[in-house]
Amino acid sequence: MTAVATGVRRRAATPPGRLRLLSVLVVLALVALWVTALGATQTRRHAIDTLTKDSGASFIAAQSLRAELWAADATAARAFLAGGVEPPGQRAAYARSIAAAGDRVVDLARAGGPRQPLAVLCAQLPVYTGLVERARANNRLGLAVGGAYLRQASALMRDTILPAADALATADATDIDHGYRRASSWHQVFLVGAVGAATLAGLVALQVRLFRRTHRILNLPLLAATALTAIILGLTLTAFGVERGRLVESRDHGYVPMTLTAQARVLALRAWGDESLSLVAHGNGVELDEDARAAAARLGYDDRGRRSGTGVLPATVALRGPDGPARAALEPAWRGYQATSLRVGNLVSDVGGFQQAVAVALGEGTTSFTRFDDASEAVFTTSRTRFEARLSAAGEALNRLPLGATVALGLAAALAFVGIQLRINDYR
Repeated sequence: MTAVATGVRRRAATPPGRLRLLSVLVVLALVALWVTALGATQTRRHAIDTLTKDSGASFIAAQSLRAELWAADATAARAFLAGGVEPPGQRAAYARSIAAAGDRVVDLARAGGPRQPLAVLCAQLPVYTGLVERARANNRLGLAVGGAYLRQASALMRDTILPAADALATADATDIDHGYRRASSWHQVFLVGAVGAATLAGLVALQVRLFRRTHRILNLPLLAATALTAIILGLTLTAFGVERGRLVESRDHGYVPMTLTAQARVLALRAWGDESLSLVAHGNGVELDEDARAAAARLGYDDRGRRSGTGVLPATVALRGPDGPARAALEPAWRGYQATSLRVGNLVSDVGGFQQAVAVALGEGTTSFTRFDDASEAVFTTSRTRFEARLSAAGEALNRLPLGATVALGLAAALAFVGIQLRINDYR
């Protein structure tokens, strides 16, 4: 180390030696800027890629799985109300929901989600469908035990299967929050800006020094190197800004409304399923009625369809963004269903009104709820599409940076070296 220090001091003792040391420092500064910019870009691109292909896709699958499971359970109960001959449409809807749930489980397994919830889903879904088929078979024969099988299936769904799906969605939501933070970290922007500013300051100071010592002759290669460095620094910081803006759009107009809409749909399906199971119990499902009211309260409404304060559905409707009108339509659709549900409850309480209550539930109740469910699914799909599209656009904002920074800063280093070498040659 002493020999190296001595050599450096010896070189620094002469003007050409000092210029050679300055050329090394300038090149090292440009390399540091390249490494910093490239590292920040790659970190952000990797975070976006993970959001798009891993945690984001897994979260969408988990939310769809939750909705399909609730839909299957509610539809099975609703079809059971029809008696021995189930409506073909509702039987087909149940089959579609179960098939879609199975597909989502496969998607989640491929995405490498937590093993324990996936193991529960793989093991218990066949048990659930088996119980539903037993309930149907006994119902067709007019045996009361069919209702017991249906309640057992629903208990398995709510107590075991759905919590596993919720665990998957929660894990993915945590990963998404972490991914957004990594992809939009201000620390990386600050570091690139600081290194870039220091590099530019060094280049400008060097040019001023040479300008004064060479009778005010501009060093064109150094000037070009400085311009290239300033341009690529500006483009890099601009690209980071554009990327962050698109990430914010993806979160605020995609991820957040998608999450809230999924929660609202699940709560609505829960209330609808509770009503059906309560009717299967011939109006004796007090706990189910209470659970339906609790689900409605979490949505933000009392059992008469009036707003009861803050809730998931009012929060969904209040979100700003391009899908505002579609989200606003969810509230009257839900109130329409609740009005029918209130009528069903009143008929159950009336003496001799049970059969009419079942008829209203199967007719107007199913129609009004389907209207809400279809609308919420459409909003979820639109938000999911925007979430994916803006994530893709955020990644595209960074695609050209690695090559651009490599070429520009490599050329800047070469020009700086040439510019300083020209001044060294003046001493020969």
